[in-house]
Amino acid sequence: MTKTYLRFLLVGSLISLSACAQQSEVRQMRQEVGSLNQQMTKLGDQSIKLTQQNSLNAKSTTGVYLLPGSNTPARLNSQIGNLQMSLSNVAAEANGTRATLTIKGESNDPLPAFTGEIAWGQFQGTTDNYQEVNVQTQRIEAPASVLAPSDVTIPLRLPGITPDQLGFVRIHDIQPNVP
Repeated sequence: MTKTYLRFLLVGSLISLSACAQQSEVRQMRQEVGSLNQQMTKLGDQSIKLTQQNSLNAKSTTGVYLLPGSNTPARLNSQIGNLQMSLSNVAAEANGTRATLTIKGESNDPLPAFTGEIAWGQFQGTTDNYQEVNVQTQRIEAPASVLAPSDVTIPLRLPGITPDQLGFVRIHDIQPNVP
């Protein structure tokens, strides 16, 4: 009877352990599916922003648009050459939004010192028929690069607008800084 009892106890324990293992696997699967759903939503949002950014830049006659969330550089043919520009680290701060603008030269020459104009604000309407609203501007200055190929990182302070409200950043009027 002792052997039968031990077998019964062992079989019962194994069944209990396998049921627990299945539940933990189910829980893990649910977490992984939830994580994948979040990633898919994020990629979908990024894809929409990228499509909008590309559409705006295809029609733009005044600089290049960068949309927060597109996570993709845009190309600008400027007076200092072809440049790739990207926007990153968009976050709230006390009086608005801060972000990082990265400008990379596409040639093998170092970038000269330059100035440019940054505009930011919101969009009203659709990508095909839009209007920029609540637009603010500021001048930027970048020192000459020493290395080639070169890039410049410019911290931006965008007062008066939260990251959720920020529809675009437009960079234009890039010119060499003449001493």
